[in-house]
Amino acid sequence: MLQAIRDRVTGIVAIFILGLLAIPFVFFGVDSYVRDVPQDAVASVGDTEITMSEFQTEFSRYRSQLRAQQGEAYNDIEVNRPEARREFLESMIDQRLLVNYAQRMGLTISPATIAEVISSIPAFQINGQFDAAIYEQRIQASGQTPARFERDLARDLLVQELPAAVSSSTPVTDADVDRWLTIQLESRSVATLRVPSAPLIDPTGIDPAAVEQYYNDNLEQFMRPERISVDFLELDTRDMAQSLEIDEQTLRERYDALRDRFMSPERRRAAHILVTAEQRSEDEARALAESLTQRIRDGEAFADLAAEFSEDPASADTGGDLGWIEPGVMMASFEDALFAMEVGAISDPVQTEFGWHIIRLDEVEEPRGQSFEEARFEIESEVRQERAEDMYIELSERMVDLIYADPTGLASVASDLGLELQRAGPFSRFGAEGVLGNAAVMEAAFSDLVLIERQASEPIEVDPNHAVVVRVVEHFPAEPRSLDDVTEEIVNRLAREHAREAARARAEALLARILEAEGPGIADLAEAEQLETSERELTRRNFEIGGQLLEGVFRMPLPEDAAPVYEIIPNGSDWFIVRLDSVAPGNSANADPAQRESARQQLRFSRAGLEFQGLMQWLRDNTEVTVVSERL
Repeated sequence: MLQAIRDRVTGIVAIFILGLLAIPFVFFGVDSYVRDVPQDAVASVGDTEITMSEFQTEFSRYRSQLRAQQGEAYNDIEVNRPEARREFLESMIDQRLLVNYAQRMGLTISPATIAEVISSIPAFQINGQFDAAIYEQRIQASGQTPARFERDLARDLLVQELPAAVSSSTPVTDADVDRWLTIQLESRSVATLRVPSAPLIDPTGIDPAAVEQYYNDNLEQFMRPERISVDFLELDTRDMAQSLEIDEQTLRERYDALRDRFMSPERRRAAHILVTAEQRSEDEARALAESLTQRIRDGEAFADLAAEFSEDPASADTGGDLGWIEPGVMMASFEDALFAMEVGAISDPVQTEFGWHIIRLDEVEEPRGQSFEEARFEIESEVRQERAEDMYIELSERMVDLIYADPTGLASVASDLGLELQRAGPFSRFGAEGVLGNAAVMEAAFSDLVLIERQASEPIEVDPNHAVVVRVVEHFPAEPRSLDDVTEEIVNRLAREHAREAARARAEALLARILEAEGPGIADLAEAEQLETSERELTRRNFEIGGQLLEGVFRMPLPEDAAPVYEIIPNGSDWFIVRLDSVAPGNSANADPAQRESARQQLRFSRAGLEFQGLMQWLRDNTEVTVVSERL
């Protein structure tokens, strides 16, 4: 509510100011401000523009996504670098190129597809079902309209269609699959000698000057995130409602009004014999029911006659027993007869849509339920909940009015509403405690309105009948941690780096010994140096040895003239001397259908990626794109 009002006010003032500023431009060099790109755009893509507002909105969403993904590792200064903003703009340009191209091709997204996608989004569902009211509410809360959201969604779906179209048209032949499998099913016989770096780590040997130099060269790695201190108010009418005095008369009146809810109805246990008209006429069915009623009243066993004549398969074998029946369960005519009978009585035949029933009432259980004293706690809780909701509506509306009257402070709001003005901080985007750690509260606290303009936020509902208002009172920009704070961390980093380099040098020296005339083999050298060695046959699926080592082994050149090939390959912080003895090509004939289909899909995906890159390059080469970097 407040933001909408502020937006309107700001817009009018902005137009007035821009009108005044336009006068000197008219007289003093308008030409210097005229560009091929409209003044409200950061780029033009063919005949369309990317406006400054559009860029800022999309870039803000991008930052929010990064912040959520990276947590404490998020660095707002790094993300806001001109290079990063330009890179994001380039991605928007690519998207605009694809949209324009898709539209020229005549691709469209049907309204039915858009509706199906929207209805499948969990945020717009209640108990797994799409809810139109929730959809509109959450779209409006995000600052959009349903029409704008659906237009953007259609655009995104349209862009996704192009890669799918390219992929589906990429041919992959059986010969391509065979060649791929020949490579992928290849195996290699290797021997390895591991040279670890861990035993060589020595933090005591790190020069303090090297620590300081590393600190100065990598300052961006040791940034303390921006922090804020805030004043905040909590409006929690749940707590307020707990302190209210609820008079006894109110609770008793509520109990009397809801008495049926606290009472279980009368139940009756009955048995019946059902005679239907499926195999006989209606008159014959009624006549049979009447004769059976008379036979029961003359003394024949109800259960025996039910077993012989009842056409209700669920109860015939149990003497016609229907169990306990509550009102509203059976057909109206059946219940009317049942609840008018005395225990042990046999009814006259009763007709329902199923046929004719002979009913016997066996037992009656009187209504049971909670007394006022037993139901008192539940009733009182409900009354307090209702009072809390009423208070919340009244006080939150009053709070909005007070904030709008003076958005630069919260003291008067706290005084008027009888709330405690609290202060917290400094904290970062990732370190707030309690209610301030709520994602919505955190987003509001670091929004431009609150952080930059230093205005109070609107009430942020964190739970039912529980809202928070925040206002930044102090801002601490991101800054480097001191050298003393990070010295130990840097020393450990440098010690690991030095150890890794020492292990590489040792591996090179050991390999030189192996390659000498009459030099030791890997097994002998491993024993002499007390190092780990192994010999094995590797396929491309032996991931347990480490992805870096596995990739390195399969990049080694093929042995020639039966002479093994040697290479030093890194794997994490260690180094491996690898001897490649032989290579066995894969046999595509041994691949099962699933492997062949997987190979076909991988080839198609790889080629589609290359073709899509080619399409993007062609669009770039054949579309006029202009960027105004200083507007980013």
